[in-house]
Amino acid sequence: MATAIVNTERYPLDRLQSTGAQALLLQLRERLQRNGSCTLPNFVSADVLERMAAEMRQITHLAYPGPSEVSPYFFNYRLGEGEDLPADHPLRRKGKRKLAQIATDLIPVDSLLNRLYRSPLMQEFLGAVLQQPVYCNCDPYQSLNVSVMDEGGCQQWHFDAGNMVTTLLLQEPEDGGVFEYAPAIRSDDNENFAAVQAVLDGGSDRVIRNPLRAGTLSLFRGHYSLHRVTPVTGKRQRLQAILGYSTRPDLYGNLESSILHYGPRVATIEASSPRYPTNVASG
Repeated sequence: MATAIVNTERYPLDRLQSTGAQALLLQLRERLQRNGSCTLPNFVSADVLERMAAEMRQITHLAYPGPSEVSPYFFNYRLGEGEDLPADHPLRRKGKRKLAQIATDLIPVDSLLNRLYRSPLMQEFLGAVLQQPVYCNCDPYQSLNVSVMDEGGCQQWHFDAGNMVTTLLLQEPEDGGVFEYAPAIRSDDNENFAAVQAVLDGGSDRVIRNPLRAGTLSLFRGHYSLHRVTPVTGKRQRLQAILGYSTRPDLYGNLESSILHYGPRVATIEASSPRYPTNVASG
């Protein structure tokens, strides 16, 4: 089924040992190493993309808005806790977040998006890019999401929890909604708060603008690269799928994060019929 979704003429995911696929993999690895990001335009076949987007438009009313104002480090809940920091420090700065997300358990299992996400084709392809095994996340809410932005929708400057983020733009807005990022602005050894503050203040020359078109698959090292989505203009929604993959076969997210981003219904489910098992890896 995935071979009918992916534009395999341009991206030979079904022929990874072919000369063309090997050249593509080498190019993607080099771009990730150099820029922390790479995009694959027209990744989804044009005749399938509209059907995929239409399926998601049918369930956008299920999207939960989550927090409206958060810091760049909102996944690192304890970072800076108890420290006496000035109000303009990056750990204290909050930006506007105006979007809603459809959680994994609300996306039909037989939808085109879910079939693409769970296909061995995608896992083998991403594994070949990273040169290690790749698995679908196990989290019942965070594994596959759709971000919904109406007019005025935006996402603040932030870092991601995971090192590699895979997204697919299902529907682009009439205008705005531009992805911007500052690649590799921090590392495991250095948060580089001064450079982060320069981005937040609008005075950094490290920011790259990447206007994405519908059907584009993006691979992005969001844990180390500060990034945002600029405000959406016009009535057409910006719909973006976040495909949660991991190099760990048993990765679950954080329950606190799931409740925050998908609403109190998650807490109700976990209280009555828990979906998060104990003694598993968490990220």
